Amino acid sequence: MLVGLVSAKGSPGVTTAALALASSWPRTALLLEADPFGGDVRAGLGRGEWPLSAGLAEVVVDLRSIDIHEALNQRVHRPAPYAPPVLAGLGCVGQAPSVPWSRLGAELARLAGADVVADCGRFTPADGVAPLLQVCDALVLVTNSSLRAVRAAARIAPQLQAELAVAPDDPHVMVLVIGADCPYSVAEIAQGCRLPPLGELPDDRRAAGVWSDGDPTWRAFPRSPLQREARRLATKLASLGTRGRRSA
Repeated sequence: MLVGLVSAKGSPGVTTAALALASSWPRTALLLEADPFGGDVRAGLGRGEWPLSAGLAEVVVDLRSIDIHEALNQRVHRPAPYAPPVLAGLGCVGQAPSVPWSRLGAELARLAGADVVADCGRFTPADGVAPLLQVCDALVLVTNSSLRAVRAAARIAPQLQAELAVAPDDPHVMVLVIGADCPYSVAEIAQGCRLPPLGELPDDRRAAGVWSDGDPTWRAFPRSPLQREARRLATKLASLGTRGRRSA
């Protein structure tokens, strides 16, 4: 199963949400950093200490001669015991068009023994990762609850539904709110975007700092508001299953 997370604009917490969900997934899960503007996991969660050869660019080269399983075994890195395995993203802006997103996505979607949660960053139809989104089993639009963020999310929601060729009420494209009720509720945002609500992740800054900046964990971290809700939402997403639609 391949699940993509995207945002409309700004920094609503896509990477933090993706890591929290992947770490809480009810099955084995891998985090793919697929942000076309370059990844932040190496510098954030990894705090700059990351194997030089453990990343997406290296997998793209590997796939010319070996299969996806062997490539991932060589390139995936687990930065901490509490973290999911991560395939770190591109080093800079401009590399995304060189990635065979359709092939990579199709192979990750049918990966044996693991699901994949993809942090796809800001949605950019022209120069982004649209071919990867098209082979996802589910897409999650991540937004905060400000008017500006919700307006931006509502504008791209129909485009995401078009990428997966689903109806407005299809649960394979949903909206996830970070810090609801500031001022709009999850229900109001879902209605404005015309998307089913996945739910809310709380604005739990202490726990979020673990994922965004590599802050230390503490004994109660697995029971923090962020991680508790991430477990619930991850279970909901995982229960959707695959859509049975793959591109070659």
